[in-house]
Amino acid sequence: MDLTRLFGAAEIVVPLLVFAAFTMRRFRDGMVASWKEEAEAYRSKVERQSEELAALHKEVRELRRENAELRAQVERLLARP
Repeated sequence: MDLTRLFGAAEIVVPLLVFAAFTMRRFRDGMVASWKEEAEAYRSKVERQSEELAALHKEVRELRRENAELRAQVERLLARP
């Protein structure tokens, strides 16, 4: 293979390789950005659910306290002669 053919092939192959490298880089950067967005969305969802869970725990405690009071009232009413 002579030098002219080698340079001719290099003129075709090198730009294709550069294009492929830039394309892969943009694809990878896009995937990283996408995964970051997904992680942030998941984090905010977890925080919101954590707050909701804390509110539910508080409500359950209040309901249990109220239930105990009502049971005590029912027992007093049933114990009356």
